[in-house]
Amino acid sequence: MSGGVDSAACVLMLKEAGYEVVGVMLSMWGNDDGRAADYLSGALGVRVLWRDVRSRFEHSVIEPYIEGLLAGTTPSPCTVCNPEVKWRELVCAARQTGAEQWATGHYCRVVEHDGRRYVARGADKLKDQSYYLWRLDDQMLDGAVMPLGGCLKSDVKEMVASAGLCSIAAKRESMSVCFFGGGGYGDLLRQRCEVDSLRGGKVCDMAGRVIATHEGFPFYTIGQRKGLDIPRGMCVVRIEAATNTLYIGAADSLYADTIRLRDVVVRNDDEVFDSDRLRVAVRGIGRNPEGVALARPCDGGIEVKLGTPGAWAVCKGQPAVFYIDDRVVGGGVIC
Repeated sequence: MSGGVDSAACVLMLKEAGYEVVGVMLSMWGNDDGRAADYLSGALGVRVLWRDVRSRFEHSVIEPYIEGLLAGTTPSPCTVCNPEVKWRELVCAARQTGAEQWATGHYCRVVEHDGRRYVARGADKLKDQSYYLWRLDDQMLDGAVMPLGGCLKSDVKEMVASAGLCSIAAKRESMSVCFFGGGGYGDLLRQRCEVDSLRGGKVCDMAGRVIATHEGFPFYTIGQRKGLDIPRGMCVVRIEAATNTLYIGAADSLYADTIRLRDVVVRNDDEVFDSDRLRVAVRGIGRNPEGVALARPCDGGIEVKLGTPGAWAVCKGQPAVFYIDDRVVGGGVIC
């Protein structure tokens, strides 16, 4: 439970269905002292456990995220946090309290296929969060429940307000990563990194000619043009961390019809490899429509062939997630 509208609605729906509910509130970032857990316990009428997981969150999520940025990649911290922190702690709490199932307020569904459980897309396509749960394994999904999978966000807000929890229903929804702060990941880098790691550098075209300057390569990603004084139609096409140089080129040059993945999770090899039903989703700064893909094992990872026109501005460190119909059947990290 985060204290937001989604986890509150989750509790209300489970109680209405007749479950005995125990809430789990994780302190992952900042100086939470547990008072929010006491408030939620009284407001929702359930016991709420408060757990301090800031150390694990720091070492498993924040530090690797910063390391990825300083290496010139574009990591996705939420895809790490869910299996390594949130769900791991949730399953642990369920076992300690004797609970038979565990639930979250994600806008996803849990479905069964050939005797296994899978994350699947939720009914609200604009809020669907299945992309961020591709690393969940059988152990985490065995007793998982996602009550909001069939709901629309607007209905969830109305439900919580109708229950008299107007202060929770009116909370502004966070649209960024929880540990970024108001200034985005730039503030995080400035707080955590040595000045030398963030020094300004050159922006060059692909012939090596200096076109402009930048504030430090970790502040930029492939496909970006915002914040750079570069010609129209150009964007970042390569990041060279070793020399602190950004290379720019035509935006249309960034379409890729083949990507390679590491840290791969595949739920069923026979279903994924060489399947003509497989679709892949890559979420970046835009223009990455899902499309039919062909996946094959290669050099300890997976090679994915995409349909025309391919994916635009894919970055090292981003996840590529596999779907068959609405089911998440695997994924990996672009390398």
